[in-house]
Amino acid sequence: MKSDVLRLQWRRLALPAIVLAALALSLLIVQGGLKAVGDNAIANGDFEGDTTGWTCKSCTLTTGAPAQEGVAGQLTSTSRSARAQLIQSGITLQPNTTYELTFWARSEGGKDLRVTLMQQVAPRANYGMNKVNFDLTADGQVYTHTFTTVGFDAPVSDARLVLQADKGRGLQYSIDNVTLTPTDEPPPPPPDDDRSDEILVFNRGSLATPFEITKSLSGFVEDKPPTGPANANWVTGQYAGFAGGTLYYRARIISIPVNQPGMKLGFCFWEQGFDHEECRGQVIDGIPGTELTWEHSLDDMWVKADPINWANPRTKHGFIVRNQHNKPVSAKKGWNWNGEDPDHWYPMKVHYTVVLVKEGGVFSGWDYYGW
Repeated sequence: MKSDVLRLQWRRLALPAIVLAALALSLLIVQGGLKAVGDNAIANGDFEGDTTGWTCKSCTLTTGAPAQEGVAGQLTSTSRSARAQLIQSGITLQPNTTYELTFWARSEGGKDLRVTLMQQVAPRANYGMNKVNFDLTADGQVYTHTFTTVGFDAPVSDARLVLQADKGRGLQYSIDNVTLTPTDEPPPPPPDDDRSDEILVFNRGSLATPFEITKSLSGFVEDKPPTGPANANWVTGQYAGFAGGTLYYRARIISIPVNQPGMKLGFCFWEQGFDHEECRGQVIDGIPGTELTWEHSLDDMWVKADPINWANPRTKHGFIVRNQHNKPVSAKKGWNWNGEDPDHWYPMKVHYTVVLVKEGGVFSGWDYYGW
């Protein structure tokens, strides 16, 4: 009889304990991932919870060896043209706070990895890291980067960490022990204070004073002719190496009469008239609040007839507003707005910036350019 009473008492004590343990375990789980633990803002950064909390864009993701310890995330890129991206969203950050990002990584062939910390929804503000490049090795090592959060004044839970691979299909990366923790250490000075590795090619507007594209511009926003380093000899001399560089873009749509999803902004260079023309377009929804960054190598542009000789001065450069069918929303050349109502497009207010970083250079980021 006494043993029955003891068993009953044990059950009464054990049941709440089991319930509490289950509740504690459930608190570690959030929809789509694991809850970050302690000061580390990253959930499942050691991949011991398999791939939970991570998504892979243009890639496959598994766990296993090689790893720093235990298992690591094993990323294999699947696209020839798009960069594979390992992503974690829903990260909580404190404003104006110095953080340290650390991770262990390796890649077959020593392919680089670029890391961005940004707002996961429009306007996709920079939260302190914008395509910071890490030179990976085939053996694997620990990487550290210190920065201060920017772009918000109160705590947020909408941050997205993006680890971006090089271009190419079949590239293999191993990533382990990703941490993002606040630190008392001051951030390092910004790289390349003299910015000799980069040239401001083109800029129109700012958030405070947007540029207005009026109907009279007919969809063409140009510098003609460009001046200074933006129109220098990029092959030899002081600006040698820029002809093999990378163009970085950032655009923000501030206002437009009627929303235009699928709109394109196409940036072009012209030399000696329209036969020497090189362009590259980018889809950016013509919806107020849309903001986008992108980049491509200077030699990865559409060539109309003859390629531009970057040692020669250019006649002009600038961007063209195009509809979702890639047709200029313009009355020039008899286009007659290509079937669009110009009053639905103009005036359009934008902020649009283009920076060229020379071959082998590292982009210092958008803060310097008023973003």
